[in-house]
Amino acid sequence: MDALIIGGDRVAVYSNYLQRLGYTTIRHWNGRRNSECHRAFPVDTSLVVILIDQVNHGLAKKTRRTANEMRVPVVFSGSGVGQLGEAMAGLRA
Repeated sequence: MDALIIGGDRVAVYSNYLQRLGYTTIRHWNGRRNSECHRAFPVDTSLVVILIDQVNHGLAKKTRRTANEMRVPVVFSGSGVGQLGEAMAGLRA
């Protein structure tokens, strides 16, 4: 399983958490460059994590739309692994 994290600068904690959940490849787009709004999702992506405190609305909206078209779950999380854990628990429920 592969995950894509969008937003944030230091995502090692999030990556480690996702690896413990079984995600083998974790990619990261920090969302600072305009070109990231036009990047194509890797085809093997099985989860998208959007760090809502650190990404602009346009990129978040486009990401959600693209993920829905690909039938990939999207998790919105604030800062902190605890919030990501809560969001992931909602995904599994």
